[in-house]
Amino acid sequence: MSFQAMSFLINFSSISLHNPSFHFQDTFAEISQHILMSAIKPPDFDYVLEQVGDYGTYQLVFFFIICLPASLPSAFSGYFPHFEHIFKLREFQHSTFHSSLGTHLTHQILSCKQYNETQINVFRAFTSAPVDTYSDRIDLFNLVCDQQSWVEISTTSFYVGSFIGNCLFGYIADKFGRRRSFFVILIVLVVCGTANSFAKDIESFIILRFFTGLAFPALFQIPFIICMEFMGNSGRIFSGLMISLFFGAAMALLGVVAMFIRRWRQLTFFCNAPFAVLFCYYFFLPESPRWSVSVGKWSEAKAQLKKIAKMNGKTDVDVDELVDSMKNHQNAAEEEERKRSHNVTDLFKTPNLRKKTLIVTYIWVMNAIIYNGLTLNVSNLPVDDYWSFIINGAVELPGYFVVWPLLQCAGRRWTLAATMIVCGIGCVSAMFVPDGYPWLVASASFIGKFGVGSGFAVIYIFAGELYPTVVRAIGMGMSSMVAGSGLLLAPHIVNLGKIVKILPLLIMGLMALSAGILTFFLPETLGAPLPMTIEDAESFGKKPDPDSGMFTQAAKKRESQPLLEPHTPHDRKRRSSRLMNI
Repeated sequence: MSFQAMSFLINFSSISLHNPSFHFQDTFAEISQHILMSAIKPPDFDYVLEQVGDYGTYQLVFFFIICLPASLPSAFSGYFPHFEHIFKLREFQHSTFHSSLGTHLTHQILSCKQYNETQINVFRAFTSAPVDTYSDRIDLFNLVCDQQSWVEISTTSFYVGSFIGNCLFGYIADKFGRRRSFFVILIVLVVCGTANSFAKDIESFIILRFFTGLAFPALFQIPFIICMEFMGNSGRIFSGLMISLFFGAAMALLGVVAMFIRRWRQLTFFCNAPFAVLFCYYFFLPESPRWSVSVGKWSEAKAQLKKIAKMNGKTDVDVDELVDSMKNHQNAAEEEERKRSHNVTDLFKTPNLRKKTLIVTYIWVMNAIIYNGLTLNVSNLPVDDYWSFIINGAVELPGYFVVWPLLQCAGRRWTLAATMIVCGIGCVSAMFVPDGYPWLVASASFIGKFGVGSGFAVIYIFAGELYPTVVRAIGMGMSSMVAGSGLLLAPHIVNLGKIVKILPLLIMGLMALSAGILTFFLPETLGAPLPMTIEDAESFGKKPDPDSGMFTQAAKKRESQPLLEPHTPHDRKRRSSRLMNI
């Protein structure tokens, strides 16, 4: 019992003894209510979500029907141009054309001139090598020799658009809601991506690639954020890994599709237009109740939480009372922050949050460069291009099942560090492979992709748990935006393979090792509630946690809130500090 409640009882006893007309029974109810109101701890959103079900039927149905398919378009629209860039010359270099027709005609076909129909037909008559994609692209844009720089320019325009779009749509998601942001992104991607297949010249193609880049990878991030904000701690691991797993599967599927659709226009069309079906989600996709609470839209949050409780079978939960209690106990600082408009500068105003933001962004940049670099680098591997691309995407899939238990027993920090170190060791080991073993070199690259693909899934979960709700989309968008600018280095790193084949792998391996080491400077988030405000994020991880380490206890989850707890200002401050250090 608090000191204030004890004083109230002493005063009440004195009054009742000196005033016989005092109505003891009626006033005792008031006393009990006063004691309970002073002792009951105000619930936060994580507690409310726990009461209505934070990992139940609603979350699973919502996840598989809505959020997983929504993550596929980003892989298809984002990586099909890389696929064509990889194969534009290898089709001829790996053919039997040289031995069949002699070096003279080979030189004519590979010269710096646009191919005519006669040359292509002669080529088809003497070899089974596929030429449709290359001849289609060349006949349209004449991208040979001195014109090949347009290929790099088109890639650059895509990543510049991604750089801008991450910040833009992150702001829209935090300002106007996750739901609105998702459909705006989807419109941009489907319309501009499909229009790419009808481009008449390279200039219009580059412009359309810029606008398509605006939606990549924001269309992947927003469904992930929605999933994370609907689920509890264990559900966040599940959603993060499953979305990443579908992304990896989509990468492998893209390679299979490209083996059967060799024409550039058709491949572009089928990588974008079919996702127009996702507009039907307008009738199903709900707004994140966590975001609604963070911006003070209590009635919307209340309605959504009631739907969650009903579908999860929590019919005995009084959602109105829980949300009203959360609203009434919101302190003045939280209320002022809720009303304030947030932007990317909030991530750098306080020292602890600034440190975490810089480290997360650096790891994200390294991860993005390595991931895309290894994807592009299949052209430098001494094995079949198509199968190399397919394996390069498929090798990510087992990695997600490996990190799943690690995230719950070793924690986020050690899991992320381990994946990046495995990636680094795999890439660097290529320099020790003797000549004459091409598949060993390829295997070293695939080990690197295994590590960095797993690390990408972990960094999404880790960053989402470190950034507070009020700037979560902005923070993740900003980190991804900076990573997008770093992606411009990936093609240049891959081009170093013209000097030494394994040089790109060596550079990316060292990048991965540096990111793995830097991970140890981040706090562990396993078992901790999601920070809601800037103040929460600044407090979290400020003091070293004696319980954090390589084998952080998975059983140490966020404790359920007790019904009664001292509620003096000192106790509230102590409780807040304890929660922030779970």
